[in-house]
Amino acid sequence: MDAIISADETLFFWINGLALKVPTLDWLMELLGDDYFIVAIMALILLGLWFSFRSAARREINQRAVLCAVAAVGLAAIVIHLLMVYGPDRLRPYDAYPDLVNLLTYKRIDPSFPSESAAVSFAFATGVLLMKRGRLAAAMFFMAVLLCFARVYIGVHYPLDILAGVAIGILASLAAFGILRLIEPLPIRFIGVMRKLYLA
Repeated sequence: MDAIISADETLFFWINGLALKVPTLDWLMELLGDDYFIVAIMALILLGLWFSFRSAARREINQRAVLCAVAAVGLAAIVIHLLMVYGPDRLRPYDAYPDLVNLLTYKRIDPSFPSESAAVSFAFATGVLLMKRGRLAAAMFFMAVLLCFARVYIGVHYPLDILAGVAIGILASLAAFGILRLIEPLPIRFIGVMRKLYLA
């Protein structure tokens, strides 16, 4: 375990060491690594996906993808909360090494492990992928990877925190996909009710 932590910290310092050298890159990474920026973009994409296409059949596919992604994020959030309360209380890099970390953003007070941002972004992307929206999912995965890299770059997460978050997000999506299939036809009925209310 010590070897894994050592490798994790070595990789962190290599990535974080890239900071404070190119101001424009620092600004971009701070934006991409923000708690809400990319996640908000993903949420807006899902909102657009919910209402896209005039064809009822195509729109239903999109709406099922949105339901899967939202359910996945909900499951991921529950797991993250439980791990933060009962799991290892790993200090943020800037708290563990205050004189060595290039911190480009404000300090968080919650544990470093696991990364909630990684979990949420990958839950969104995987949920869309599982409902056969491949091109859109690829774009969302790209955004998720940018977010994850930026979180290490700006000094708020170790790579292992990110990997744990990614795993949680993917597994939550698989679980959400399975649950939605298990409770059929409830998702379709929900979509039908939303359409009657002109909300789908």
